[in-house]
Amino acid sequence: MIATIKNSLTPQSISQIIDDVSTPLETGDGCWKVEYHKRILFLIVDEIHDRVRIMTPIIKEEDLDEEDLWDVMEANFDRSLDARYAIGDGVLWSLFLHPLTDLSRNLFMDGLDQVVTLANNFGGSFCSSDIVFGSE
Repeated sequence: MIATIKNSLTPQSISQIIDDVSTPLETGDGCWKVEYHKRILFLIVDEIHDRVRIMTPIIKEEDLDEEDLWDVMEANFDRSLDARYAIGDGVLWSLFLHPLTDLSRNLFMDGLDQVVTLANNFGGSFCSSDIVFGSE
């Protein structure tokens, strides 16, 4: 049997990455509010449930029209990768969820970038990266 070495992140290593690449605004036990590429991001690590959540608010739910809702649903299918649009607490969010135990530094950084890109592309391409599945 070949042993594999996991290179997964911990809350401590995530905290270090956050300090290195963003401007921390508020910190708590397993949660951060940061500025990253001119956006406010919220990050939550839940070790008990093995999850990491990265999210940024886009627009109030009450300001969404029906066409926006269809566009974000279609984007979740073919224009977003690991980031997704989601509605919660009366807000449309750009959101990345991933198991903590499978999260590498590269994937974490990609998650940060996808969340920002998806939020910035709301109302335009609705893409989280250059990759699009299917046809437009």
